[in-house]
Amino acid sequence: MSSRLCAAARTWVALVSHAAGVLRAGAAVLLFASVMWAPAASALDITASHVNPPGEPTYEAFRKMSEALAGSDAGLRMRIFPRGQLGDEQDIIEQVRLGAITMASVSTAALSAFAPSVGVLDIPFLMRDHDRHPWVVADGPLGERIAGNVQRETGLVVIGWWSAGMRHVFTRQTPVRGPEDLAGLKIRVIQSQVYTDTFNGLGAKATPMPYGEVYTALATGTVDAAENDVTGYRNMQFFEQAPELSLTGHFFLFKPVIVNRRAIERLSATQREAFDKAFAEATAYQRQLSASLFLSDLQWLKDNGRINITTPDREALQAAVKPVQDVYSQRFGRDFVNAIRNAQ
Repeated sequence: MSSRLCAAARTWVALVSHAAGVLRAGAAVLLFASVMWAPAASALDITASHVNPPGEPTYEAFRKMSEALAGSDAGLRMRIFPRGQLGDEQDIIEQVRLGAITMASVSTAALSAFAPSVGVLDIPFLMRDHDRHPWVVADGPLGERIAGNVQRETGLVVIGWWSAGMRHVFTRQTPVRGPEDLAGLKIRVIQSQVYTDTFNGLGAKATPMPYGEVYTALATGTVDAAENDVTGYRNMQFFEQAPELSLTGHFFLFKPVIVNRRAIERLSATQREAFDKAFAEATAYQRQLSASLFLSDLQWLKDNGRINITTPDREALQAAVKPVQDVYSQRFGRDFVNAIRNAQ
């Protein structure tokens, strides 16, 4: 090959590499243009993104909201990008901040990287249950205070709180009956400091890892265990590689729904009314589905999953992680944390 051809080839490779590097950003800009500057005569696009697969409550709730808006005469149309099509949760949050996406449902664990104050909800063993206590907190003054803090820290508007359920530990071999069974286990956790601190405090070796890598990591033995809600455990088929499910209930994971402030302010009064009505219906549906799926998925796993289910000593687990609770309670304010813990 001549030197001229070699130079041309190197130039072509460089151009391709550069194009790949900016593809996601370019897609976000194009999406921003299509959403924020759609012609007034056409339906206004509302875009929503999340990382969940079909069958999980967040996926189904956004689908329900889309159907409700399509059935209204408010001139709103919703396009949904599920399963992390636009990136992981931190990518999604950044795109909502920029206005490339109208709204998203993300975990508090991911949002806390942008709004540290929301991390108060990720303190281990903070919630008493999965279907009442969280909503007493989120729908009242405590939730309003946290949402206000998020907006001050990020500019994002929290319009509601959805559920990713109570999280439990599942392992390849060892049932978890108490903290001693976690000693030395490499466990995949959400990429969040409080998750890492919690499981290190329990004697495990916390291993932060993207959600999409968990199944393979369990299959290859890269990790010995992971933690998730029961519905995710079933839908992602983690039970195939980690058949020991221990109902630790160590975290309740909120899924705040965040919206770009400029996008929501652009809606007319009629459009905002239709949007709020559809969102309220989707929220009620998401929470109810999350609670009911815990029971039905657990039954399905018992009947079909070929797994072992263990009910551990939660008091012993809580006692072992108390130093972590104390550190985070001091960080967020003991009175505020106690108000959340004791909310009725």
